[in-house]
Amino acid sequence: MVAIIQYGLSVTLVGMGTVFVGLIILIALIKVLERALHGTDSKKADAPASAPVVEAQEPEADELEETDDGELVAVIAAAVAAAMEAAGAEQTNGFVVRSIRRINNAPAWNRAGREEQIYSRM
Repeated sequence: MVAIIQYGLSVTLVGMGTVFVGLIILIALIKVLERALHGTDSKKADAPASAPVVEAQEPEADELEETDDGELVAVIAAAVAAAMEAAGAEQTNGFVVRSIRRINNAPAWNRAGREEQIYSRM
């Protein structure tokens, strides 16, 4: 009886060890491929520490309908300030919204999924 338990335990430990070694090898391969495909240079935004900057580009005229940009900038700035305040930032009066650009590069299935989630909660 004891021999059967020891045999089962050894098979379990060898199996689990094999799985963990395989997972470690997969993680290492993923990290190597990530570095090979994306390179080692990281692009960091050069923003002053005292004044966070929200940057975007203006939308193209033929893509979007005409809106009041001043009102849009004010609403986005207020939302960023509220988010910074909620996140625990001590000062929210130093950030600057340089420009705003609407990004419509999501695939159709992504937009449809978002709309489905939004409308299902109404």
